Amino acid sequence: MKFRLAIVAVSAALLSACTTASIASNPLQARWNGKSAGSFFAAYGPPISDSGGALGATQYTWRGGFRGGRPCVVELTVDKRYSITSIRAVSDRVDPKGGPSHCEKTLDAD
Repeated sequence: MKFRLAIVAVSAALLSACTTASIASNPLQARWNGKSAGSFFAAYGPPISDSGGALGATQYTWRGGFRGGRPCVVELTVDKRYSITSIRAVSDRVDPKGGPSHCEKTLDAD
């Protein structure tokens, strides 16, 4: 019984040491996943809101890059180590010529 408990404890410790960063499926994720949220906010300004999430993660909403009166708005999920694990555009504008979107240009992901 003690052996099983020890195995469970070691397994839990190993799993808690793992971090999960989603696989980049767009240029914003490719540029920012795994990077420090501090670097992001230092470069682009503070978030407009934040909320606690599961397992110590925090979700931030950032708005900036106003062009033509319309902003880029993204949501960042940040882990306990303050590393970005996910970023997605909430409000963005596509380039009609097929180039990078407004958020991709604003956040150096093009």
